[in-house]
Amino acid sequence: MIRVDEEFMKDVGLADMPSAEKEEFMKHAEEELEVRVGQRVGVGLSREQLMEFADIEDLSLASDWLNRYVPDFRERVKEVFENFKEEIRAEREVILA
Repeated sequence: MIRVDEEFMKDVGLADMPSAEKEEFMKHAEEELEVRVGQRVGVGLSREQLMEFADIEDLSLASDWLNRYVPDFRERVKEVFENFKEEIRAEREVILA
């Protein structure tokens, strides 16, 4: 599972960010990741499929649905996560300024 947590912050070189800023950054980063993952996983799905998925509330059913319609979703999520971390590493100095 992808998480923006202390381990993530250490991995991207932002572990020493001031606490209040770090919490805000982590919240924003997690929201951004959700958007990016949704966009990437949704590639190739019809509008109807996207709406069907949005209506699923049970995590187990959501996982089953993804396995059926987006069998490579785990790879897509991992790719988005790794790319996002690389972007943050590249902008680390700007973020900390």
